[in-house]
Amino acid sequence: MSSLQQLYQSWKEGVITPADKAALLRELALPENEEAALVIFREMLEQPEHTENEPVLSRERIGLIAGSIISVTAPVRGIHAIRRWGWAAAVLALLVSTAAYFLLKPSPAKPVMAAVADIAPGSNKAVLTLADGSEMLLDSAGNRTIQQGGTAIKQTGGNLQYNATGNEAAGSYNTLTTPRGGQFRVTLPDGTKVWLNAASSLRYPTAFTGNERNVSITGEAYFEVAKNEEMPFRVAINATNTIEVLGTSFNVNAYTDGNYISTTLLTGLVRVRSGNGQAVLKPGQQAHATAAQPFVQVLEHADISKAIAWKNGLFNFQDADLKEVMQQLSRWYDIEVVYEHGIPDLQFIGEIDRSMPLSEVLKGLQMSGVNFRVEQRRRLVVYP
Repeated sequence: MSSLQQLYQSWKEGVITPADKAALLRELALPENEEAALVIFREMLEQPEHTENEPVLSRERIGLIAGSIISVTAPVRGIHAIRRWGWAAAVLALLVSTAAYFLLKPSPAKPVMAAVADIAPGSNKAVLTLADGSEMLLDSAGNRTIQQGGTAIKQTGGNLQYNATGNEAAGSYNTLTTPRGGQFRVTLPDGTKVWLNAASSLRYPTAFTGNERNVSITGEAYFEVAKNEEMPFRVAINATNTIEVLGTSFNVNAYTDGNYISTTLLTGLVRVRSGNGQAVLKPGQQAHATAAQPFVQVLEHADISKAIAWKNGLFNFQDADLKEVMQQLSRWYDIEVVYEHGIPDLQFIGEIDRSMPLSEVLKGLQMSGVNFRVEQRRRLVVYP
């Protein structure tokens, strides 16, 4: 039996000394023990919740393992570990300081897993509102062509493709709307590709004419704009906030429950306007603006992977507080989140696959110190 295994066995039996606990931390921190550390962590989560003497699956133990893995492997290997072990992601996502707190001040109480009626993750679904006001429900199973005047709209699964013939009526607009728990993709008549996140909408013309290409959004969308220097592309977010583009890829998060509208630029150049304020973004920068403030704040080094994680099928909780985490979950799983006595002060790092059922995500969150109960199936009450 290796030294690491011996130390872990002593820990499971509740006979580990402070010196051996420190030695266990050192062993887990060694790069050559990374795989063993992950196996040990999974075994801990699969063990019975308590023994006659003490809870085996205590927050102290979780904090010890989480703190070791995060402090040694973040950000690269830590993220891989999170993806690998599914629902353990939120446990691994504890800040090192939180893990240290649990290590120094263990909780005698065992965690109680809440019974959760499982809720499937979101999927490709949307409502397409045509120029005449008629609505069509779209989902992953759709495979059809919709003729609208001189425009053919082809649906293939979760994607819409517009093909204009040049005989379209000027001023004819469509709106693509995703519900909570839905996402969709559309290729506009000029070849611009747009991904819509949950609870979002995109309004656009069935053909781009004149000197500009104008669309408007609510919620969150990722754009890959077809280049056309003779016809700038403009995204309206509300009455005071717009984005002007020549040809580029960027993400816009404009949910009304957020603190600000964020525009993250991946390639090209965009100009972000907010009232009388404006800023030109370069790749890797992010702009923050609000509807009420006439200025734009620019962050020089944006977290690109966090901004577009949703498009790549992931939740990214890097430096996210509990409110932000719950906002993402509520939109994707179509649940209502209520805080019974204020919002607990917790922060997270790491990524989780958005294809997991809600119960798996909640298990991990509960092990990281989030207490909750489920009411009426889709109402999640969070309490200290």
